[in-house]
Amino acid sequence: MEVGQMKKYLKTASALLLAVILSLQQALPVRAWEEIVTCTVLGDSIAKGYSSDKANKIDCYGRIVTERIAEENEIYFDYQNYAKNGLDTQSLNEKVLSRDTVKRNLNKSDLIFLTMGSNDLMNEFKKEAQEILNSNTKFRSAPQAMNELQEAVKKNPLLVLKIIDALSSWDYESFESEWAAAMQTITQQKKDTAQIIVTNIYNPIYNMQLPGTMNKVVEDIIQNMNSIIEKRAEEFNYQVVDLFSSNIVAFVQGDGLHPSQEGQQLIAEMVYDKIQPVDANTQSVDGQAVKGENTQEGNTKEETEAQVSPGKTKQPSIQESDILENEAGKDAKKSKSVFYPYLFSGIIIIIIAGVLTIYIRKKNKTK
Repeated sequence: MEVGQMKKYLKTASALLLAVILSLQQALPVRAWEEIVTCTVLGDSIAKGYSSDKANKIDCYGRIVTERIAEENEIYFDYQNYAKNGLDTQSLNEKVLSRDTVKRNLNKSDLIFLTMGSNDLMNEFKKEAQEILNSNTKFRSAPQAMNELQEAVKKNPLLVLKIIDALSSWDYESFESEWAAAMQTITQQKKDTAQIIVTNIYNPIYNMQLPGTMNKVVEDIIQNMNSIIEKRAEEFNYQVVDLFSSNIVAFVQGDGLHPSQEGQQLIAEMVYDKIQPVDANTQSVDGQAVKGENTQEGNTKEETEAQVSPGKTKQPSIQESDILENEAGKDAKKSKSVFYPYLFSGIIIIIIAGVLTIYIRKKNKTK
């Protein structure tokens, strides 16, 4: 066989091989995430997934969204929920965001979800109700305070004016200060590629029977609080899900306050729509160093859900994978759609190389 002819065959084979590789490369699915998507949820009972019926567990919107992303991309997920019932923004700063364990998880998270403000509203309402009624009773809940006020108004209708006046002089400065402090901590701890999505406040007492004027004042207060959340969005680079304008109040539990499973699903859909497409090539594997004390803190079952061993790399270890699988059967899924094209490409390469080798040997024997 002539050398020139041999080179010609080799060039043809090389061109064929290159064409196969390029076609396979184009056929590979675009990966929006790496091998694991990590999510940290912060906030109150809404973010926690509170259920008034202990026999029926409610999955919160954060878990629903994280599972959906993992299933769609056929990847692992690491989900941490630090939400607590009754939490307001001051307690978020003092009891949650001050913990190094939380900071470490913020440090590696791809998604950070936050739902806060309802308890700020409720706590202030309870305090105002106590002052209006000139009572030493510390109300345990907003409905209790509301019932006391309604009974008092029945006896003295002019008390409504006092209630409206008290609500109109609402203290927004403390809420904004605590909100800004929380967002400052979160943005300092998060990695550059992390997405922060917060939900604003819907009317948690919408389903209670309030005098028309009083209900309008309460909604004005909520809208003013929401305007604070919206105003700070650009400064701290987060997106806002508008629950106030949604029909979430139609999907609440028997207490009339907390979202039912349908309500959580509705929030999940709205949050999911806010998530931006991710370019896998720009994903950062290592997050920033934790800006807190270098101490280990344990998590109680109440404070965190499905805690995975903290670490900088996003590729889970065998131990982490076991934890994820034990938490929920579908928590960890590997992508087979990526493996099979590469396997097929390898087989094609082996076949072409084998054919060329046999062909060359036969030609050499005929010389």
